[in-house]
Amino acid sequence: MASELTSVDSVGVERIGDKSFILHEVDPKETLFGISRRYNSPVSDIVNANPVLKGGLKIGQTIKVPYISMAEIPAGSVLHNVVPGETLFSISKKYGVTVESVMKDNGLKGNDLSVGQSLIIEPAVPIAVEKEPAPVVAVATTTVETKSETRAKAKEAKKAEDAVKEQEKIESSPKPEAIITEAPEVIAETSKPMVPGEWRSHTVQAGETLFSIASQYSARVEDLITWNALTSNNLQDGQVLKVGRGAMQESTVPVIGTPRVVSSVDEMMVEPADAATSGGFKNIKETGQAELIEGTGGHKKYLVLHRTAPVGTIMRVKNEENDVTIFARVVGTLPETGDNSKLIIKLSQAAFDQLKAVNGRFPVEVMY
Repeated sequence: MASELTSVDSVGVERIGDKSFILHEVDPKETLFGISRRYNSPVSDIVNANPVLKGGLKIGQTIKVPYISMAEIPAGSVLHNVVPGETLFSISKKYGVTVESVMKDNGLKGNDLSVGQSLIIEPAVPIAVEKEPAPVVAVATTTVETKSETRAKAKEAKKAEDAVKEQEKIESSPKPEAIITEAPEVIAETSKPMVPGEWRSHTVQAGETLFSIASQYSARVEDLITWNALTSNNLQDGQVLKVGRGAMQESTVPVIGTPRVVSSVDEMMVEPADAATSGGFKNIKETGQAELIEGTGGHKKYLVLHRTAPVGTIMRVKNEENDVTIFARVVGTLPETGDNSKLIIKLSQAAFDQLKAVNGRFPVEVMY
C-alpha cells in the first residue's frame, strides 16, 4: 500500500512511533481538501499532524499525511474508507459486526466520522444463535451498563417495528372513498423544547484560512466544509461562512391544533405546493437534533418518532447541514429514555439515508 502511495508522491514514507505518514510536497494550486481526497485521509488528521499549517498551505512545503499501512491491519481484517452519508451503524451492518466493535478496534470515543477516514474492520465469525446459546464467558464480561443499553435499544427497535407493522396493516385495509376526518383545532399548552440558536456567520478577512477560522469558533474544518458546501479550502476576502449555531434556547413555536390524518402513504413522498397552508399542516416548526431508529434497515419507508405529533402525521424534515428535505410519517412517540431528551425526532434507516446524514446525530428542522 505504501509503494502505491509513494508512486504518486515525490518524497516518501516516514514512521513516527506507532504511526505511518506519507511525506507529500505541496504543488502549485493544491489544497488541503484535494490532498485529503488524494490519500483518503481526513483534513483534520492532516492538520493535527502538521502544526505548520496554522500559517496556511505553501508551495514546496513538505507535510505529513497520516495513513494506515497494510502491515498495521490485523490478519483477516479489512480497511474501510468512510464515504459521504455513511455512519457507524451502516458500516457495521455492511460488514456484519457491531457498532461497539468498530469503535473499540479504532479507538473511537463517539459516533462522529469524517469523509475519507480509514477504519479497521475485523469481520465477525458467524454464530448460529438459534441453535447454540452464546458462551457464558461472553455474558460474564459484559458490564451492567452495556446490557441495559442493549435492552433499551432492543425495546425501542421492537416498538418501532410494531408501529410500522400496524401502519402497514391500516394502509392495506379497504378505505372509504374521499373520506378525510379533520380534528377540531385546539390550542394545546406544552412545555417549550430547547432548540439551537440561529446560525452564526463570519466574514473572511485577508490571510485567514479554514483552520484559523475553525480554531476561532471551536469548530472542525470538516464541519465548515459541510455547512458551507465548499469544494476546496480556498477562501476569498469578504466571503461569508456559517461557523456554528447559537446557544440553546427555548423554542418560540407554539404547538397548535392536531394535524389531519393523511389518507394515502404516497402523500409523504410529494412536497405540497405551499407547506404553510397545505391541508394537514398547521405551520408548527421545530429545530433540534435527529438520530437513527436502530433496527429499521429492512423498511424502505420514511418514518419518524416524535414526542407530540399524532401517529399518522405527515412531517417535513430538513437536514440543516445540507438542506436536503423529505416528507415522513409519524408512526410512534419518541420515548423519554436515555439521550432522547436531546432529540426532537428519530428516523427510520430509509429516511436517515435519504437525508444524506454524515454524522449519527445531526441538526434538522421539522414542520407539520
